Amino acid sequence: MKIVEYNTSKNIIVEFQDDYNYRVKTKFINFTNGNLKNPYFTSVLGIGSIGNEKTKINGVHTKEYEAWHDILKRCYSQKLKDMRPTYIGVECCKEWLIFENFCKWLRNQDNYEKWLNTEKWAVDKDILKKWNKVYSPDTCCLVSPEINSLFTKRQNCRGKLPIGVIRYKNKYGAQYNNGTGKSKHLGYYDTPIEAFQAYKTEKENYIKEVAIKSYNNKDITKRCYEAMMSYVVEITD
Repeated sequence: MKIVEYNTSKNIIVEFQDDYNYRVKTKFINFTNGNLKNPYFTSVLGIGSIGNEKTKINGVHTKEYEAWHDILKRCYSQKLKDMRPTYIGVECCKEWLIFENFCKWLRNQDNYEKWLNTEKWAVDKDILKKWNKVYSPDTCCLVSPEINSLFTKRQNCRGKLPIGVIRYKNKYGAQYNNGTGKSKHLGYYDTPIEAFQAYKTEKENYIKEVAIKSYNNKDITKRCYEAMMSYVVEITD
């Protein structure tokens, strides 16, 4: 840090010498003994910084902070990646490495109040841009648990079969998650491809149905609605 303005020993301006050049008004003694905190120091998981934003209210972490911290864990916690390999390669954009910036984006979302006041809503990175690996303002949206569960792949459960397909004796069953935690069965078929085609048709139609309902209820933004309406289920999902 560097003193950029000295008025009296009790009135100086200190600038932190990093990319953000944050300035603080303080006393000279705080400068000499190092008793100053840089809000842009990477204090969270060694990569994230808080900025000028509160992380707690009455001693409890805010919902915004918990969401941001969870994103950083998915991106930079090796322990979590070892437990959940689907997060391998997932990153956070530079802008969101600062909690302050994430909060600004979050609070500007049309459905922010619903996210804030309803349990289990999520910051989703997979709907607006398929196969996306980056958390950023351009790739994320706020969604309800029902919508979030529609795009869960569950690769570990299905093995080598196509998405939506299960093996049953000498047949192949098709089923999809209807967003309520239950699966809807679509019948049994002779081949995995036939079963997948049945799943694909039903799942795409159901995603559109949920998109229309959610948009009419103002649960999702127009951009999220358009992405869901054009979503294509592929055998490689």
